[in-house]
Amino acid sequence: MRPFFKSTATALIAAAIMALPTQAALAEDKNPSGAEIFEKLQDHIGQISDEVKSSVVHIEVVSKKGSKRRKGVGSGLIISADGKIVTNFHVVDHAQSITVSLDDKTKHEAQIIRRDQQTDLALIKIDPEKGQKLHPARLANSDDIKVGQWVLAIGNPYGFDRTVSFGIVSGKGRFIPGIDLGVPIINDFIQTDALIDHGNSGGPLVNLQGEVVGINSVGVGRGLGFTIPVNIVKELINRNEVAGSIQRGYLGVYVQKFSEEHAEYLNKPGLRGVLVSDTVPGGPAEKAGLKSGDIITRINGTDIDTANDDTVSRFILVVSGLEPGATTEAVIQRGNQVITKQIVVSAQPPIQAQEVATDYGFTAKQITQSIQQEFRLEETDGAIVFDVEKDSPAMEAEVQAGDVIVKVENTPIKTIDDFKNAIKALEKKNQNRFLMTLRRGKITTYGLIDTSTYKKSDADEDSNE
Repeated sequence: MRPFFKSTATALIAAAIMALPTQAALAEDKNPSGAEIFEKLQDHIGQISDEVKSSVVHIEVVSKKGSKRRKGVGSGLIISADGKIVTNFHVVDHAQSITVSLDDKTKHEAQIIRRDQQTDLALIKIDPEKGQKLHPARLANSDDIKVGQWVLAIGNPYGFDRTVSFGIVSGKGRFIPGIDLGVPIINDFIQTDALIDHGNSGGPLVNLQGEVVGINSVGVGRGLGFTIPVNIVKELINRNEVAGSIQRGYLGVYVQKFSEEHAEYLNKPGLRGVLVSDTVPGGPAEKAGLKSGDIITRINGTDIDTANDDTVSRFILVVSGLEPGATTEAVIQRGNQVITKQIVVSAQPPIQAQEVATDYGFTAKQITQSIQQEFRLEETDGAIVFDVEKDSPAMEAEVQAGDVIVKVENTPIKTIDDFKNAIKALEKKNQNRFLMTLRRGKITTYGLIDTSTYKKSDADEDSNE
């Protein structure tokens, strides 16, 4: 059995290599030896690496959150000759400065031109020097990728420039709820065992034709990496943007997994879908007549046909791909009735909350619908305390994450802009002591912020994305 295994593996590798466009010469040799096959594969991987590495950039970011500055490194991919580069949102989040190093060792300052927290993607741009030629990568159709396909991951792990790792596509359509970027993630990730370490974020995953199939996002263990399909990158580039946000479809429903146990309880063991737990008042679903307790079994021609943990994620992915203003059809089960509803899709409300990092040791955020749901708030008026630094004036004043700021001194706070303007007014007056009125659940509380004895820290932290 052992010789058969070796010959079978060699034959499979030979067949794969002969299929490569750049290996036409090998196809003429009817009986290549095992050593020749592996040498050809090695040469081909080297050629791909050399080709793609010129499109991969090293990114250095200085970011600031609250009073703490942070230095981080990541990777990026050149996608246009005029200097557009795709990377991860989390690489450039809170960036004060972004420096891009090209393959020729030249350095350029970059600006963020588009970012999307829900897909963990961002577009940045550099201005190449006159006569400087950039090398945009070739993008594949990630829908064509197959499990078992060989791929290369290229990036800057731990700051080591343009490192290449080799592996296969281990899975498709992965949803990984363990990633916490502060908003629901809507990607169906490609899983690979090509190593994705800290610093690889934003670099490409490449097939054996030298085409980019995805942008590496996160590694959660040795041989367990997750990559954003490159078709999501194309959507980021092409999708409409309004007021700094990518426009996505929105139905205004809260849904949860509809389990097999639910189906059996209703005496409908074959029923599959998502359970509507509630609808947003005045939202598209409510206007179309959907109700709490409905089971959506089909949306926009797509069956919701699994009872797996990622069912809700897949539903959200389908809905987010709908065009605002379009009409979509939903098939629902209501009791013993199957009902079809026409829903006019609206634009998704802001997901990425605006935030204000103060010099008083806390960060305040806009109360978006997702934050309202996360903190179980009854309304969206005010600004929410999202982060409190240790040993800061805010901590001394017993301000807590989750507190809703409703007043700064005598200024009512209805929006994050109200809060921003109130803080600016305090800074302008050099006022180092002020009172905040807070709502903690249904209880009103007060925080007296005193910075008179506070020495602000501006320590640097290093990290690899």
